[in-house]
Amino acid sequence: MPHYPSKRHWNLFDLYQEICAPIAPQKFLARWEVSYTELARLTETSRSTVGHWFAVQGRSHRQPSILVCRRLAEVDLLWRYGDRLPPQLIAQWMHQSK
Repeated sequence: MPHYPSKRHWNLFDLYQEICAPIAPQKFLARWEVSYTELARLTETSRSTVGHWFAVQGRSHRQPSILVCRRLAEVDLLWRYGDRLPPQLIAQWMHQSK
């Protein structure tokens, strides 16, 4: 049965919002050496879409959505601190995803 989030849950969410602020693809690539193809995989977009984000301002340039930028922030956070996650927690995540 679902339960209402506690004050601690809401506080964790607020903290997450602060430490996981959206990151533009350009800033992400300044931190992580990944290809446009890998960036497309991380953001669940196409390689072509990623190319449009980096196109010089003009007809083909597109801005990434806030959801894409938030996803990049989450990946950045996971990659920066993933080595500190206890193996038991990772195993639990894997079990829950099945």
